[in-house]
Amino acid sequence: MKNFKVIFLVLMIVVFGCSKKATSTESKEVPKGKVLIEVGDTKITDTDIKEEMENLPDQLKHVVNTKDGKKEFIDSIVKREVVYLEALKEGFDKDEKVTKDLEKLKKRLVIDAYLRKKVLSETKVDDKALKEYYEKNKKEFTEADKTHSKHILVKDKKLADELYEKLKKDPSKFESFAQEYSVDSSGKQGGDIGSHEKGTLVPEYESALEKLKNPGDISPVVKSQFGYHIIKLVNREKGKTPSFEEIKDELKDAYLRENQRKVFDKLLEDIKKKYPIKISEELFPEKQNEPKEKEKK
Repeated sequence: MKNFKVIFLVLMIVVFGCSKKATSTESKEVPKGKVLIEVGDTKITDTDIKEEMENLPDQLKHVVNTKDGKKEFIDSIVKREVVYLEALKEGFDKDEKVTKDLEKLKKRLVIDAYLRKKVLSETKVDDKALKEYYEKNKKEFTEADKTHSKHILVKDKKLADELYEKLKKDPSKFESFAQEYSVDSSGKQGGDIGSHEKGTLVPEYESALEKLKNPGDISPVVKSQFGYHIIKLVNREKGKTPSFEEIKDELKDAYLRENQRKVFDKLLEDIKKKYPIKISEELFPEKQNEPKEKEKK
């Protein structure tokens, strides 16, 4: 059965403009590609249709590859063109709002094209530059140190003290006590809460954990907002610094973002010097109410 909702969505997207480039080709222009659709004097080529399909959202591309989906897709293009031609015939291209919106769109497109050429073309990167960037910023890509621990959490201090005294005599019972007494969900795993970076656990817990020196050490009872903890240190994990090759793509993205920002800021400062800029204080009425600084005597 035809998926009407999805096909209707494709139709709406095509008719009302998901594409970055219109498929219409003025009659005076030489169409690029093989003409497959003609609507009045408008000629639509295989190249136009391909671009239109590529500009659809990813989740809809597979729909237009079906027999029904493609039929609706082509039909929607035809519908758009006949409506467009009729709107031109009635002079809607000269409508005041349409004209203003076109100017706004033109401004955005011109700015986008300008910045792409001036900024993107000035921020190319090669392996040598990337390696220098890696060495300079290696710490930023280094994982934080982590501490792996287990705990027993109970609500009653008397019970917590009793368990701690028993653990001092036989530390090997820690996991079984966690399974039996802990009110935390980690109790099922013998109290194991995994590895955590500093600053991600409650302060009382972290403070007690820091005092444990060797793997297997067990803390005295610690009170927090959650109840009473007995903590066991599993191990301390030193943050790993990934190799250049492991994060090459991530480095490239970070390098380009940083340098594009620098190029953009420099370009903007240079441009602003060319044009007088005046901003009326009426735009910031709150400043008019601020007390003026007393004149220096």
